[in-house]
Amino acid sequence: MTVPEKPQEQTPAPKDVPQDRMGVSPIVYGTSAFAQLYNPIKAHWPAEACKRAIDLGINTFDTSPYYGNSEHVLGKALQSISETHPRSTYYLSTKVGRYGLKRVEFDYSKERVRESVEESMGRLQTDYLDIVYAHDVEFVSVESAVEAVTELFRLKAAGKIKYVGISGYPLPYLLALIPVLHERVGQKLDIIMTYCHYNLHNTLLQDYIDNFKDLGIQNVWSASPVSMGLLRSHTPAPAWHPAPPRLLSAVQDCIEIVDKQTPGKDLAEVAVKFAMRWKGCEGLVLGMSNAEEVEQNISWWNQCRSGEKDEAQERDEEAVRRRLRSFEKMEWSSPPIDDC
Repeated sequence: MTVPEKPQEQTPAPKDVPQDRMGVSPIVYGTSAFAQLYNPIKAHWPAEACKRAIDLGINTFDTSPYYGNSEHVLGKALQSISETHPRSTYYLSTKVGRYGLKRVEFDYSKERVRESVEESMGRLQTDYLDIVYAHDVEFVSVESAVEAVTELFRLKAAGKIKYVGISGYPLPYLLALIPVLHERVGQKLDIIMTYCHYNLHNTLLQDYIDNFKDLGIQNVWSASPVSMGLLRSHTPAPAWHPAPPRLLSAVQDCIEIVDKQTPGKDLAEVAVKFAMRWKGCEGLVLGMSNAEEVEQNISWWNQCRSGEKDEAQERDEEAVRRRLRSFEKMEWSSPPIDDC
């Protein structure tokens, strides 16, 4: 994945993605930003961003019905560029089971799973989905997870989806649930996704990767290297963020540390580059709002994977990691999902 040195030159036509295997790009485009969950976006941004992403080698888009109107916006954007960037040039990843904040807005029943897949295909304007996750499995019973995953495998057998996975936050629970699902469903999951577990304040995922591989999970995605908007200099963390007060305070110190050492540099750059240098997962899910952010992330990726020394990054990263060391293996409590 490389940003062309001369933007005026015509970009070659994008290549078709492999259909006989999962050939996901190392950067996965997280499209929750299209629902304006973190910051406002302009109407023309999604189509421009999707086109630029595919041109620069990002071939996978991740979304969910839980992310507001993200599926609809993504589907419309991809349809608008379909003449030059057809469906064969990218993978689509979405989720089932979670549709809101409250417990009553989770539905892992086989009927709802099947209906949800059909709805997602409609919004995304496609007749198949590449990857479908059971979304946030820690909030439902094991029985419900078994029912949903079993139905996803039925849909895989029917050709509606190609790969089946689960997503969630607490790594110990995911590790315990996977063998139960494998035994009771009778098939092994193709992929899992977790979030906020490889970033400047938490690298717990690297302790679990080998365990997931030992269970037969060949593809692990790590999402949110900026920790759901926490690790940014100029935009406050969302009010709903589950980080404890001590961590929130420490992050403010890190913002000041980076600004003092490298004036004008955003903590988000330090965070994203830190995650990009880790080679332990198959997909790094990055939220991006527009084409400029796509180009910036590809540029950072090329820097991180080139092997060239980045003294400013190393200095900032070391200072920030030192301040956040006490949170290294901490998992916060998931937000409550009661019905009040």
